[in-house]
Amino acid sequence: MTPRTNPKRPLPTRWRRRRGQAMAEYSMVVHVLALAGGVAIITVLPMLMNALNRYLNGLYYMINLAVP
Repeated sequence: MTPRTNPKRPLPTRWRRRRGQAMAEYSMVVHVLALAGGVAIITVLPMLMNALNRYLNGLYYMINLAVP
């Protein structure tokens, strides 16, 4: 594909079709990644919060031990 030298001349039809197809593919890829990211956050976030809770419970247990 060569760069356009004359901005007033319209793009050939085949270039417009290619660009439209690329935009449609890009849009689908972005939507799939956004959906997958949302699902991943919904499933992973509770696990991370549970791990943080267990860690803090262990830390507080060690701090409150009566052993000098």
